[in-house]
Amino acid sequence: MTDTEKNAGKSTGTSIGKNAAQASTAAGAQAVGGGPDGGLDARLVVERGGFRLDVALTAAPGDVVALLGPNGAGKTTALRALAGLVPLSDGHLRLDGAELDRTPPESRPVGVVFQDYLLFPHLTALDNVAFGPRCRGATKAQARTQAAA
Repeated sequence: MTDTEKNAGKSTGTSIGKNAAQASTAAGAQAVGGGPDGGLDARLVVERGGFRLDVALTAAPGDVVALLGPNGAGKTTALRALAGLVPLSDGHLRLDGAELDRTPPESRPVGVVFQDYLLFPHLTALDNVAFGPRCRGATKAQARTQAAA
């Protein structure tokens, strides 16, 4: 049994859904999903102290991707790199053909929901999700509609 199979039932705090794909964080990581012409095309290399994350990841538009692995494998680091919260040491990040390597987090069409999913505990989950669109100028009704989609 592989480490991935052993950990398949464990919650990682990452998104898991229908048509889930797996990304390997081991050396020589493999790409999964769609292609570079549309959707996600990324090679995420992040070095922090003695830790090195090297993941190749592709996903077609509409794909649901799950990152599975044991504690310390780099799942959260990969999500942070996709969102721009952690800089890449090497590699690239393209979404629908647009280079996002140097795009600041607030300008990326990518969001991260951490394990504590409520940014503001006094708001509903829907209003927490609607917070992002509201910050970008959407009306309350538009933001709630977008958050519910």
